[in-house]
Amino acid sequence: MASVLRATRSFCVAIAASLFVLTGLAVPASAIPEEPPVGAMQLEKCGSLDNGELCLYSPENSTTGYYTTEYCRTGGSGTITVQFGYQLDGGGYVWDGWENQFISTGNCGSYTRYLSSLPADGAIRGIMMSSGNVYVTQWRYL
Repeated sequence: MASVLRATRSFCVAIAASLFVLTGLAVPASAIPEEPPVGAMQLEKCGSLDNGELCLYSPENSTTGYYTTEYCRTGGSGTITVQFGYQLDGGGYVWDGWENQFISTGNCGSYTRYLSSLPADGAIRGIMMSSGNVYVTQWRYL
């Protein structure tokens, strides 16, 4: 019985050590990316489309930070070509994600940009263009 408990305790210690490493607690500071992963500590505003979901991820407690427009395609056939951007309340579209991204069913595409001069009382939404059609997320009020 004691050997089973020792083996169980050793197994638990090994799992805890693995989790410690996997959660990033043992990662050197130089290995931390400059931008957060999509959705990490960020608000999201999404809009459902026929074949997927278009989302804007933004800083949770600030107007300054990384904004990501992401489209995850859940249906349809073939591959579509998209470009990403954003729109400020009262302004035109900003197509700063001009490079074409090719998204097939079951995959996601995204574009991240750092914005620092947004008005504190404004709003922003993500936009995507495909085949000449423009799609938008919900507004994220700052």
